[in-house]
Amino acid sequence: MPSVNLSNIVFTKAKFRYLISEIVDDFLKKKLDKEVREYAKNELGIDYIYKSYDFSKIDFDKGDFVESDVSLNDMYYKTAKKSLRGVDPKKIGLFITINDNQQYLDPSPTVELIPKLSFRKDIRAQNFQGLACSSFSESLLNSAGYFLMNGKENAFVLIGTHYTPWFLDRIKQIKHISKKDKVNFYNLIYFLIFSDAVASTILSQKKTKNTQIQIDSKSILTLKDTKNTEKNATIKMSPDKKHRIVFDIKLQPKKLREEVANLSAQNLKLLRKKMPSEFKKIRIWGLHTAGSRFVDYVAEKCQIDKTKIGLSYDLMKKTGNTGAVSSLQFINECINKKALSKNN
Repeated sequence: MPSVNLSNIVFTKAKFRYLISEIVDDFLKKKLDKEVREYAKNELGIDYIYKSYDFSKIDFDKGDFVESDVSLNDMYYKTAKKSLRGVDPKKIGLFITINDNQQYLDPSPTVELIPKLSFRKDIRAQNFQGLACSSFSESLLNSAGYFLMNGKENAFVLIGTHYTPWFLDRIKQIKHISKKDKVNFYNLIYFLIFSDAVASTILSQKKTKNTQIQIDSKSILTLKDTKNTEKNATIKMSPDKKHRIVFDIKLQPKKLREEVANLSAQNLKLLRKKMPSEFKKIRIWGLHTAGSRFVDYVAEKCQIDKTKIGLSYDLMKKTGNTGAVSSLQFINECINKKALSKNN
């Protein structure tokens, strides 16, 4: 499998930035127990999140559905245009969209974006939905496979995380939240930790003058759990008594955290065996920014020195959990901080 070269990386946050303390002590204060507010401020490891909603315009005590102030499709388009600046879109042969949001009910975003971005009529398109935070590594492997068949053409990856509409709508309908009510408590935590964000990049088989980083496809391992037949986390839509569609979350956070940590440890074991000399050179680790408890647990399970994951903690504090965008966000941050070299 060939290497994958990343260029023209763009990371875009939604326009409204909020302190976690601002949300729980101001906008949602009437709904939350003091214990819940203190947990949110002190245990998540997140200071700021970015949302596509202007909360100052929202009455959180009303159960009405509220449309976002920032369209995800607009964020997709503007981010993609930045990546494609100075690039001939006709040279893109594969278009991968990763839409971490409720748009699986609609046609894939590619239906709208292909003509808007002036891509070719015969462009191949893939849409990842449901792989969530693991999607980017899968898109790299799929692109590497595509390069074997079409070595002269590039791939374009566009990722969007937009969970706020799910959880905001649910939070507005909940009258009171305490830690004893696990379902509503987890709805709140997921509403708080996720930022709405979009990222994009151009992938090519050969290095170009715009290449920012090269990834050996042999180093990408994506393991799946083949034993657990139950879902540890589900979000489904169902009608309420007034026949309005609502989003319901069912979550087993401890089990989910353990499963992810176990798969991560297995991944690292295989990687160490497959590429021992390269593995020893690792100086910076990027862990998915799903909250401090998650990061701490995975780091301990994988026996990763916490001094080497400082960048992940820093990103988590500044932007929360950016979902499927987080992998490309981390790579982009490493490049911007010049944290990578030939020996790292």
